[in-house]
Amino acid sequence: MNRSAHFVARPAIALAIAMTLMTGVAGAQTKINPGWNMFSPQQDVEIGQQSAVQAEQQMPILQDRDVDAYINRIGQKLAANAGGPQFQYRFRVVNASDINAFALPGGYVYINRGILETARNEGEVAGVMAHEIAHVALRHGTHQASKAYAAQAGLQILGGLLGGKIGNNTAQILNTVGGIGLNALFLKFSRELETQADVRGAQILAASGYTPADMVSFFHQLESVDKSRKTSWTSDHPAPPDRIARIEKERQLLHEPATPTSNTTQLAQIKSELRGHGTAPTMAQIAQGVRSGGTASANNPPMTSSSSGSIGRVEAPSSSWRKFTSRTGAYQVAYPSNWRVYDSGGFGVTIAPEGGVGTANGREEIVYGLVVNHYNPFGNTAGTYLRDSRSGSITLQDATNDLLAQIRSSSPHLQVISGSGQQFKLDGKTAMAASLRGTNPNTRLAERVTVVTRALPDSHVIYMLFITPEQEASRYSNVLNTIVQSVNVDDTHGH
Repeated sequence: MNRSAHFVARPAIALAIAMTLMTGVAGAQTKINPGWNMFSPQQDVEIGQQSAVQAEQQMPILQDRDVDAYINRIGQKLAANAGGPQFQYRFRVVNASDINAFALPGGYVYINRGILETARNEGEVAGVMAHEIAHVALRHGTHQASKAYAAQAGLQILGGLLGGKIGNNTAQILNTVGGIGLNALFLKFSRELETQADVRGAQILAASGYTPADMVSFFHQLESVDKSRKTSWTSDHPAPPDRIARIEKERQLLHEPATPTSNTTQLAQIKSELRGHGTAPTMAQIAQGVRSGGTASANNPPMTSSSSGSIGRVEAPSSSWRKFTSRTGAYQVAYPSNWRVYDSGGFGVTIAPEGGVGTANGREEIVYGLVVNHYNPFGNTAGTYLRDSRSGSITLQDATNDLLAQIRSSSPHLQVISGSGQQFKLDGKTAMAASLRGTNPNTRLAERVTVVTRALPDSHVIYMLFITPEQEASRYSNVLNTIVQSVNVDDTHGH
């Protein structure tokens, strides 16, 4: 255990680093980090189930046993190689002419009839489905919902302060960011997340007997399609820069053939079957005739949750100390004995004095306290999601920059203090620190947040946030130093 870490001014951490999407060694595939998520995989399933019910009330689902069997055969073949949580995938065809597809959390995948009518072979259908399965397996929908909620919830979310209450608060959280159903957070992704789905989709195709060239082939096919029929696709799937080139690069890493799959016989039969259902309406026509008040809006059924108390007075930190050990035994940290532990039930913890945590203007705030958690990418800086097998996960500096960006996103009043950055050893490993300050518009208090990050094995990162009012920062400096010096990380434990 290193006892020499103290917070003194050192050269500031570089907060804006150019990060690039890197390619792997020959024969290796790109490593994908799906990012921070405050929901559990089981909650993905529950959210998906509820959203699917609403979605299918608003969209015409094609009722055709042969078509269902066709897409289910392809989908289950791909889903067997999806990776990630073991979701039970379900595939349905929407009777809409638009060229589009989407997936809801937990394994609910929808393919518009327009996809089947446009694709030239089974491989192209599989390419679209693999992309959507990748969004599910990487949990992009609830990742975006987590980020959207964190932007409103403040620092308390970073330590898992909701803890075991999150199951009860799922409804409240989702209502805050748009509700269940066809929520844009589940349907429209950033270009970086689209790149993730392209790359992981290419890997799924390769593992399932298809080739990434099938995905490229479908994108080429889109170029020849009337613009009005693919408006939904381009809106919901914003093309990352050099999209086709990036998929091609992954194909080469996987040593997959450049020739697309040529199976057309069964798809031709399916197209003939579809013609028997008449002309499919557009999504715009469906919306006019089906929707009543819009989706993912205040018209969705309200869901309720409880609220917490308000912030009160805070006692001075006790001179006696206790030690918190995480449930996995991954780390220990000391804290004043008159502070309370808000155990998240997982890796993270928030420890604060009575009155240090409460509600101001409807938002839960930490005024005094400590947050400890395991870092997962928030995706606020470029390149924090994808890494090759040679470079492994992101660097400590990448993680620190991304974490600082997330803090500023959720608490834009905070600014990094010039000259506060430093690098030092913490329990034998490299650590970084930086401080932010600003006046919280909810509490109307000037506050100080000190961020400490420390490397874990396999390029993982543990972080700590120490929060106090700005006027108390110097008085609490000894408490902060004692806490930091007390940290003991068992690098043999899983994180």
